[in-house]
Amino acid sequence: MSDLKPRLSLHPETSEALKSSRGQVNTNWTLPNSARVAVWVVVNIEDFDLHYPIDGGESVPDYREYAVREYGNRAGMPRIFAELDHFGIRGTGAVNAAFARNFPHWMKECADRGWDMMGHGDYNNRKMHTYTPEEEREIIKAVISDVEQTWGQKPVGWLSPGLQQSEYTLGELSRAGIGYLADFVADDRPFEIPVAGSQIISVPYSMEINDKGAYGRAALSPEGFRDLIISNFDELYRDSALSPTAMVIAVHPYMTGLPYRVKALRGALEYLWDHEGIWWATGAEIAERFRQSRL
Repeated sequence: MSDLKPRLSLHPETSEALKSSRGQVNTNWTLPNSARVAVWVVVNIEDFDLHYPIDGGESVPDYREYAVREYGNRAGMPRIFAELDHFGIRGTGAVNAAFARNFPHWMKECADRGWDMMGHGDYNNRKMHTYTPEEEREIIKAVISDVEQTWGQKPVGWLSPGLQQSEYTLGELSRAGIGYLADFVADDRPFEIPVAGSQIISVPYSMEINDKGAYGRAALSPEGFRDLIISNFDELYRDSALSPTAMVIAVHPYMTGLPYRVKALRGALEYLWDHEGIWWATGAEIAERFRQSRL
């Protein structure tokens, strides 16, 4: 018998969350107009702290990697807006509080377009597990406040930087009024996360249908990323015969906003747009639709 022991005792609000809905398919979940697939486009709108390491960087401060990402905040955002505007698609921004503070004009652009906004931590290179419990509680409150002040509404969704939580994150999010979460890439349909005497809805996100995974880990071409999105959609469309599915297209302005890459998003949206049975929604709308189906 192994004498290995867990490195830590998980907080009870977190330890059973992913196990709670195993093997269950919510056949009561329906979409507007009998749609088969709910599609949401998540734009990761981020800012970075030069005092901390940046993924892919070699030094602190790392001005090279900072500038790579700053491109998205300067030149990439308008291209993302243009592609979504062409189809009348409302995005869901996963926004760092630092971005909200530093780029209030982009926050207004998102609000004017009817976008949803998820809290996404303070700086994107400060992960939730790097804070003390007290710091994490205050960071979550501050993120919600900064987004509300610049977007005009209190966000009800959350995507942790790097999708990484501490053992206390779920409880603090619930107590702060967060109603849906995109951290758990564990299903193609929403599911409930029981936490702190309430329910947070997990809305399907992806590390693969995501330009960071496609261009980084998988080293795909723009055409490869387009085809990846299309292939994933085709399979989920078939799966939806049992129950509606949900699919994300996750992009970062510093990646998809590059001139030679934006055509991948355009091509994928054109393909999906030609299909009937798609509900183009925001994260908040998907979560609320699922929540109502459970009543």
